[in-house]
Amino acid sequence: MALSLTALFWAGCDDASTSGPINAPTYGVLCDTDSCMEIPESSDANGAQSSSSVTPQSSSSETRVSSSKDWSSSSFSAIYAPPTVFCTPTDSTVEYFAADYSADTKKMWKEQAAQHDAVDKIDSIKQTLAETPMCLEHLRMELDRFVALYGAPTVIMNAVESCSDGTIKPSEEYARFLKMKEEWEANKPALEEELKKVYEDKMKEIEERINKCLNDDL
Repeated sequence: MALSLTALFWAGCDDASTSGPINAPTYGVLCDTDSCMEIPESSDANGAQSSSSVTPQSSSSETRVSSSKDWSSSSFSAIYAPPTVFCTPTDSTVEYFAADYSADTKKMWKEQAAQHDAVDKIDSIKQTLAETPMCLEHLRMELDRFVALYGAPTVIMNAVESCSDGTIKPSEEYARFLKMKEEWEANKPALEEELKKVYEDKMKEIEERINKCLNDDL
């Protein structure tokens, strides 16, 4: 009976010895059910490794998850990158006269408007005179010479572009014209005041010449 119990006792000890890594290898890779660690050849004689030299190995499942996350991140930027918009010139033409947007030209027009009105004034004066003085005739001929200020219009070809996102936009040249026109309209009130003075000054100058001519003739 005592021999049987002794045999059972030793058999139980043998089974327990197989449940864990009692005699660990001095180097190589040691694994349990969850992870693995590398044991370098420089381990001490008892097979125990210092904590600084133990390097946990990532499991294959962790590697797959990490790779999946990296792929998702790069794919996100590629898929959701904003699309490139392409614009194509359309068959559109815009014409304008540059003189319409020149302050100097506008002032010249105002002076000519004063000359035109002065010619009408001279004609009305002549009707009251028995004889028209030559100086008045010469002045009328001088004032009746008008300069053609309009030339060929400026033409912008393909002024509008159609874009792939469904929008339309002006071409670079047309955009410059629109900006110039916008600034012109903003400054127009101040220019109108200046043009009014130009007309008045020109008319005053002509009236002085008319009066001098009439007085000298008398």
